Amino acid sequence: MRKQILKAALGASCAFATAAFLVPPAFAADVGQNTTIGGLVYSDLSNISLQNDNAKGVPVETAPTGTGFDIKRFYLIVDHTFSDIWSANLTTDAQYSTASTSTVSTPTGTTSALTSQTTSGGVAEVFIKKLYLQGNFNRAFVLDVGSYDTGWAPFVQNLYGYRFIEKTTTDRLGFANTDDWGAYATGSLGAGGLLSYSVGAVDGGGFKNPTRTKFVDLDSRVALRPVSWLTLAVGFYDGHLGQVTAANESYPNNTATRLDGLVAVNVAGIHVGGEYFDARNFKTVSSATSGTYGTSSIVTSAGAPPISDQAAGYSAWASYDFTPKWSVFARYDDAHLSEDVARSLTDTYYNFGVAYHILKQFDVAAVYKNERVSGGSTSVSGGDAGASYTIGGANALGSGTFREYGLYLQYGF
Repeated sequence: MRKQILKAALGASCAFATAAFLVPPAFAADVGQNTTIGGLVYSDLSNISLQNDNAKGVPVETAPTGTGFDIKRFYLIVDHTFSDIWSANLTTDAQYSTASTSTVSTPTGTTSALTSQTTSGGVAEVFIKKLYLQGNFNRAFVLDVGSYDTGWAPFVQNLYGYRFIEKTTTDRLGFANTDDWGAYATGSLGAGGLLSYSVGAVDGGGFKNPTRTKFVDLDSRVALRPVSWLTLAVGFYDGHLGQVTAANESYPNNTATRLDGLVAVNVAGIHVGGEYFDARNFKTVSSATSGTYGTSSIVTSAGAPPISDQAAGYSAWASYDFTPKWSVFARYDDAHLSEDVARSLTDTYYNFGVAYHILKQFDVAAVYKNERVSGGSTSVSGGDAGASYTIGGANALGSGTFREYGLYLQYGF
């Protein structure tokens, strides 16, 4: 089995380099022995304008301002079926990366820790997004072990329907991982999937960080479909986000919790939905005067008591398929990032556009995006090719504005 999967992965990488566009969209290649290979690509050709206030309150142009072409995501997907119950999945992702480290203190001495990582470097980094073994015992109980979809962000993403244009709000702002290492139980009950659930015991650091933690985190969701066109869901997360280990367990620490709620309607080509989140102790600002958001609210490297903070926000979206090929869409997000420390720090975002569904798993969209951060600054996942960009002012009195327009594309094979 191991040789078959390795052979499949090697064959996929070679085939993509020479003849990926010859594979019909929406069909994975069958390489025999119950193994299939496929892929999914998100790309765009767009113009970005990002202006952030400097220390004097003057807006200045900031990267990634400019016009260019990006491959936002390229997933290579290998599936293998062992039997009617057991199967496995390997999904890889890629990005350009540079990283820097610094020395931090621990109870047992010093160690090197990653302090920053960007996608502006010249090194192509291939990493595992999903790698799991699945036992599908019945529709009420499916067991997944490894790096697998978390309960909330992928669930909302599927209902939103325009992931190739933007991540969902909790994923985008760094309050939820799409995949994490752990063990998951999922399933559905009742006619038409009346009730569905997901419960996971996870490391908490996300799929890029398989660090062994002192305690596992709880990731959970319950959804209800009382009628075919209506979905109601709640989610709950509790843990330390992969930051409490044997090296720092004696340090004072906070527990991160996130409460989610969702309502989504899908009827006659009309898709309307919204999610709300309340995230406590995920992140905070470095200081109230700087307004720079992103400091850990779980544990500090120096062992000082971490600051408790809370973020809350919502996202609302709507789309209409006015023909089988064409649709229009719009979305609006609003978040208060630091309600306990820097109360004026806010992030508002919206997009709108029109999409053309060329073929199954082959879509192109003309999109306009706008985002404004006031009362400080934060790092947001998106922008150019998979990167995070800093938006906002140089201090708590400043602000920043991000604008983008262009063509977005997704295709699967």
